[in-house]
Order: sequence, then structure tokens, then C-alpha cells
Amino acid sequence: MSDTFERLKGLLVSRLKLSVGEEVINMDTTLFGPGGLGLDSIDVLELVVGIKKEFGVDITDRETAEKIFTSIGAIVGYIDEQRRIS
Repeated sequence: MSDTFERLKGLLVSRLKLSVGEEVINMDTTLFGPGGLGLDSIDVLELVVGIKKEFGVDITDRETAEKIFTSIGAIVGYIDEQRRIS
């Protein structure tokens, strides 16, 4: 797995104090709803701040957030894409 994926898993578990371990998170894991991580809007704000600090990537608009916060794989793809661009 990619370094971004591993770092994002650690960020999710530690910063959001998730009740699940990193081992249950995979690229298809969703953030919301049944079967997902059960995040709420406060968790998303915390995640945006964490991504900025950990990866130097901004998520500045709602449209982008709605697109990438569908799964862990979508977030990893966005982070990697933004880091290549800058």
C-alpha cells in the first residue's frame, strides 16, 4: 500500500479517536453511514485540518469535499494528485 494510505489511516485513528483499528480500514472504506467509519460533520472538519497539517493539502470548497470524502481511496487519490501538482 502507498505511504499516503498508511499515513491517512494513522491520522484517522489517532486524530479522530476512532474506535476501530487501522487494520480494518482499507481503500474501499466509506466515511459515513452503516458499514463506514461513522464520521460526522465535526469529524470531517477535524480531518480537513489534519490533512492540511500532515500532507500540506488544502480542501477549500464543499464540492471538492463532497467528491473526495466518499471513501478512503478517494481521499488518498486526491492527496496524491495535489502533491504531484504542487
